[in-house]
Amino acid sequence: MTISRRDIIRGGGALAAFAWAAPALGKAADIAPLMKDADALYNESIIIDMLCDEFRDASGLEQIKLSGLTTMSTTLGVRRPESPRGSYMMNGFTRDNGIADCVAWNKFIAENNSIIAPARSAADIRSAKAAGKTSVMLNFQNAPIDGELDNIDMFHGLGIRVMQVTYNERNLLGDGSTERTNAGLSDFGIAAVHRMNEVGILVDSSHSGAQTTMDAITFSKRPPIISHSNCAALNEHPRTKSDEIIRALAKKGGVMGLTTVNTMVKRDFPVTMEHWLDHVDHIVKLVGVDHVGFGTDTLIRGWPTDPKQKQEFLDAYGEPYFKSSYRFRYPFGTEGMNDAKKWRFATAGLIKRGYKEADIVKILGGNWLRIIADVVG
Repeated sequence: MTISRRDIIRGGGALAAFAWAAPALGKAADIAPLMKDADALYNESIIIDMLCDEFRDASGLEQIKLSGLTTMSTTLGVRRPESPRGSYMMNGFTRDNGIADCVAWNKFIAENNSIIAPARSAADIRSAKAAGKTSVMLNFQNAPIDGELDNIDMFHGLGIRVMQVTYNERNLLGDGSTERTNAGLSDFGIAAVHRMNEVGILVDSSHSGAQTTMDAITFSKRPPIISHSNCAALNEHPRTKSDEIIRALAKKGGVMGLTTVNTMVKRDFPVTMEHWLDHVDHIVKLVGVDHVGFGTDTLIRGWPTDPKQKQEFLDAYGEPYFKSSYRFRYPFGTEGMNDAKKWRFATAGLIKRGYKEADIVKILGGNWLRIIADVVG
């Protein structure tokens, strides 16, 4: 049974994002000229989100076109475990499901090549931008390699270009972010990181425990990433990262994508684009503008907002699949960043905060493109 995330999110973004974004963009009279400048910069820039998704259907393709994204990195292989109690999502990422989803996404891309294209290299991304298409980079939020390093090579051949070492629970590579212990990478985990380095897969530790994250950064021979997280200094959560980790990541040339999942942006409601931009500011002040980007962790159309979907959502994202320490709540999105225009509004927000155009271009996708060119090729 496939995990119900896509079904749960369907229908999200019901409220007008423009109204949500307004508080972060100033007075009503200021928004139109600000958005004009933002759209101009956005349209000429490479826009990369290192963790977002959409349905593999006509409605998903419409959302992708509406977004204007250059590259979306979509998660594969996730399934709802049959008997998760005690194991949570430990068994939610199997090798066979990973293979099946690689085949399905590659087929969908090939069948819709007037709109989308594969993103297996930096050259693919640049070509997609030139052709007015959105390229799709395939990722895993766990390491479904069944204890065999050769499976990393196999998945690379199927198009995987990003792999998390662990999800929330412990696996053979190391401890996850909600695991009781904080043991870091195992010897096998270090070997897996090195194999990812060799074949050209980005080493990700977004859902990993603190020591596992630090180990992934330390032992990776190529610049590592944190595709979708936020800053623990602004909001302590099992999934947010400490300043120490962010500094270590930057020292290795890595990049951290910021998620719009509101429980990771701010502890209490309301959670708006202003609070998300605060995380951008924090990283820029801490380590510089070269180490931050998008990793929104949502469908392009956004998370659901309909009150009628609340219980269904909480059932899917609560026990026995996720621990209470995650603090899941409804609605789940960040106001102003919960539909296909979220990246445009963020561009306007960065302009309003006084970021230079060259720096905004880096945040929009330039930083991700640099590290993809370096590691993936």
